[in-house]
Amino acid sequence: MSGLTDNTKLLKRLRPGLLVLSTALGALAVCGNVMQAHDSLRWSISDIPQWLFYSALAFLVCIAGEYAVRYLQRSDNDSILQRKINFLNFQSGWQQRLIITVIIFLFWLPYLLYLYPGVIWYDTANQLLQWNHLPNLFTSGQITDHHPIFDTMVFGLFVQLGNLIGSGDYGVFLYSLIQSAITACVLAYCLQYMRQLGVSRRMLMLSLAFFCLFPIFPMYSSAMAKDSLFLPIFVLFVIQCAQLVQKRGERLINLRPWMALLVISLLMALTKKTGVYIALVVELMLFVYVQKKARLRLAAVMIIVTMVMTVILPKVVFPIANIQPGGKQEMLAVPFQQSARLMRDHGDSISENQRDSIQKILGKDVARRYVPGSADYVKGFVWDNTKNKYLPRYAKAWFEGLIQHPLTYAEAYAGLEYAWLAMPNASDRHIDERLMPVYAQGANHGFFSGHEQVGFTGTGLASPERAGNRGARVERIILWLEQTPIGMVLFSRAIWSTWITAFLVYQCLRRRRRGGWIQLLRISPLAIAYASLWISPVSASIEAMRYVVSLVCVVPLACAILAVHPEDDETR
Repeated sequence: MSGLTDNTKLLKRLRPGLLVLSTALGALAVCGNVMQAHDSLRWSISDIPQWLFYSALAFLVCIAGEYAVRYLQRSDNDSILQRKINFLNFQSGWQQRLIITVIIFLFWLPYLLYLYPGVIWYDTANQLLQWNHLPNLFTSGQITDHHPIFDTMVFGLFVQLGNLIGSGDYGVFLYSLIQSAITACVLAYCLQYMRQLGVSRRMLMLSLAFFCLFPIFPMYSSAMAKDSLFLPIFVLFVIQCAQLVQKRGERLINLRPWMALLVISLLMALTKKTGVYIALVVELMLFVYVQKKARLRLAAVMIIVTMVMTVILPKVVFPIANIQPGGKQEMLAVPFQQSARLMRDHGDSISENQRDSIQKILGKDVARRYVPGSADYVKGFVWDNTKNKYLPRYAKAWFEGLIQHPLTYAEAYAGLEYAWLAMPNASDRHIDERLMPVYAQGANHGFFSGHEQVGFTGTGLASPERAGNRGARVERIILWLEQTPIGMVLFSRAIWSTWITAFLVYQCLRRRRRGGWIQLLRISPLAIAYASLWISPVSASIEAMRYVVSLVCVVPLACAILAVHPEDDETR
C-alpha cells in the first residue's frame, strides 16, 4: 500500500493534466509556425524538437503562473508597501478611484502628448468619411453599418466638435484624453473590485504597475478606434458578470444593478460586432446558474439587447436615418476563404456545378486572389445583394468541398488564425505578426484621401507629417523592445491570447470540486471573448491586435478570481 501511495504522490507531482495541456499548446504553436512558414499543416521530423521546446516552455509558463497566483494571494497587511504608501488602499469609494485613475493617467499622458493630435486607424478614417458623406472604401458617401454605427457617431461628433474650435485634429486629441481617462477610471474600479474579492495588496500593486507601464494600454486606450471604445465597456461587463455569480445573482433583483447590466450589455453590442454575441452567450450561461428570482431580470436584458440589435436598429433606425446595413461578407469570411483555397488547390478536380456555384459568389478569379493570412482579398469590403439568390447553391458547394477536402479547409482556416498559436522567432522576417506591436503612425491625420474635407488641417503643435514620424518612432522603439529575448515572451500574441486563456480555464477545471466551476463562470466573458477571436478574418495583422487588448486588460482580474476561494467569497 505504501508503494501505491508513493506512486500516487509522484503522479501528482508530475502534474499529468498540466503536462497534457503544455504538450497540446506546444503542438498548436508548431502548427501555427508551420502554417505561416509553409502554408501547410503538415509536419516534418525537424519540427519535433520545436514541439518539445514549446511544450517545455508552456509547462514552465504555467508553473510560473501557478506560483505567481499562490504568492500574490498571500496576506501581506504588514508589508513595506502597506506602511509607505498608506494613501493608496484600493478600497471602495470615489476618492480612492480618483487617486488610482490619476496615477494611471499620468503614466499614459506622455504617450498622448508625444502623439498629438492623437492616433486614428484606417477603419476610423472610413467611418469619418461616411459621417461627412464623402466617398470611402465602402460607399460613395452613404453611412453604413459595416462598422458599428454607434462608434461612427461618437467619432464623428468629436471631430465635428474639433472643427467648431478650429480643426478636427483638436477633436481627436480631446477624444484621446477623454477615452484614456475613462479607461483609466474603469481600470481603477477593476482594482477596487479585486480588493473587495480579498486579494493581497501585493497583487493590487503589481496589477497597478502593469496597467501603468505596459505600453499596450496607453496606445490602444487612447486611439480613435472601435476596439478602444469597446475596451472599458468589456472590463465593466466582466466585473458585472463576476458580481452576478456572487450569491447566485441576488443583486440583480434590485433595479440599479439590473439597469447597469442592461446599459453595459447594450454598449457591448453597439460598440463591437462580436460584442452582442459575447454578451448574450455569457448571460445565457449565467441564466442557468442564478436563482429563479434573478432569471426573469436576466432574461429581460437578453430580450431587450436582442430586440435592439435585430429589430429596432435594422428595421426602424436604419431606414429612417438612411443607413445602409453591413454586408454579409464579414460573417462569411471564413467559409469564403476556404472556398478560395479549394479553388486554388483543387479547382480543376471539383465538379463544374460546384465550381460555378463558388464563382457566382466569389468571382472567376477567386483562386488568384487567395492570400493565406487575410480574407479581405477574397471577401472584399462591399456586398452585392444580387448574389443573395446564389447563397443556397454556394452553401451546398461549400459542404461538398468540406467532405472532399477537409485538410484544405483546415489549412485555409489555420492560415487565417495562425497568429493566435504561432510563437515569436527571432529569425522570422515577419516576427511582428506574432507579437503585439502598436500602431502610432495614425497620428498623421493626412494619411487618407479626403482628410481635409473631414477637417484635419494639421493645425496645432505639429504638421501631420511630423506627427506621423513621431508615431513611426514610437512603433520602432516598442517593436525593438518586443524583439528582445524577454520581450518575445512578454509580448507574444499567442501567450496573451491562447496560452493564458488555456491556463486560466485549466486552473478552474482542476479545482472543479472546490468551487472551480464558479470561478470558470466568473471568467466566462474572457473565455467567450477569446473564442470570438477564432472567427476573425485575420489574426496576424496590426488590425487584429485590437481584438486581443481587451483580453489582456482583464487578465489581472481573472488571476484575482483564481486567487480567491469561491466558498469564502460567497459570503462577501
